[in-house]
Amino acid sequence: MKIDHINRYVSEIDIFINFYQKVLGYKVIDKGVKANGKKYAILKGLGHELFISEKDNFMFDKGNNFRHIGYSVNNIEKVLKKLKDEGYVHNETKLIVKQFSKQFYIKDPDGLEIDIIEWTNKEKFYDSLLPN
Repeated sequence: MKIDHINRYVSEIDIFINFYQKVLGYKVIDKGVKANGKKYAILKGLGHELFISEKDNFMFDKGNNFRHIGYSVNNIEKVLKKLKDEGYVHNETKLIVKQFSKQFYIKDPDGLEIDIIEWTNKEKFYDSLLPN
């Protein structure tokens, strides 16, 4: 079993389309207006889709049990530089270098935290969690 899609409400469809295309490489595969008059879009990621739609009185609430969504990349330094150059990441943002990964965090337009990570050794990371 694998993740097929993620479905979430957002504050403004067009701002999100721009963000997810430019920052995370999604492609728009459908966009329109639902029967209730609210805008929606379906974006294609790597191996999954992201369904986004607007709703009345939207207020972002990440809840108490949701932390972030993680995206893995092959060259995190290149990605960080690109996002800084394009203004999606503050120039002060630094890579967090850990034993088995390098990463940085950004927020989407509504404040959802996104972890951009390059694993240097994911297998050893999981092995390190096991009791000796």
